[in-house]
Amino acid sequence: MMPAAKNHYSSDGLVLVRASVSNGRIVAEIPIEELRRILAEGNVVILKGVFAPDRMLELRNAVRRWWREIPEYPHGKSPTTTPDVNYHRIDRGNYQSTLPHIFHQAGFNNLSILEDYVSGAARETGELMRDLQNTVAETDFDFAVTGLRIKVLHYPSGGGFLTEHAHPRLPQGVGLITSLSRLDVDVKTGGTTFRTPFGLVDTHDTHDIGDVIIFRYDLPHAVTLVDEGNELDWNSDAGKWSFVLDLRETHAQSQAHASE
Repeated sequence: MMPAAKNHYSSDGLVLVRASVSNGRIVAEIPIEELRRILAEGNVVILKGVFAPDRMLELRNAVRRWWREIPEYPHGKSPTTTPDVNYHRIDRGNYQSTLPHIFHQAGFNNLSILEDYVSGAARETGELMRDLQNTVAETDFDFAVTGLRIKVLHYPSGGGFLTEHAHPRLPQGVGLITSLSRLDVDVKTGGTTFRTPFGLVDTHDTHDIGDVIIFRYDLPHAVTLVDEGNELDWNSDAGKWSFVLDLRETHAQSQAHASE
């Protein structure tokens, strides 16, 4: 939590900043120049209270409906070979990967052909995040086959995780992760961690539904094991949910990072 009298709170490598949506943009309660400086130093920033929790749950439920109605993308074939296809797939960790993981992923490559009941909420959230990305990193990305795409990731309770990895800092500059999960309701343990110049930062206790993480894109990061000891049930929505923007050319250069 942040002190009531301040618009931001900082601890070693982690800075919490109040933010909101105003006039069609995500606006942090600190100047943009200060936000850029904090990020450039290697701090992880969490913009608190950006999106309404009810709206995030509606988006999550729409994604789950889409998963039920659309056939899974086949294993053994990379979604990068079909860059204009919207897809989802359960990755149970039983196929070899350069970045070991267990999650259910959706890749929204083409919003114009995505079913209306999910495209509206995905586009609304994605466009606000895209504007934030371009404002903070001073980039000019669009949603396109050669640009950004939307991903929704469900790390299931009882075993979801993503191994520690890093991306090139440029051209994306920053990464954004919006939480679609409620702390202590959907997920009790496990969260996104970052290796920063100030030490290891674990965002689990502070990244709640509707909050947006911003981080310098070359910081090694991972998702630690979610609710270890619980029974893993792919039909349950329990676990950690993330809504992210993915630049295709940078994603292809992601590399596992050896833990120190």
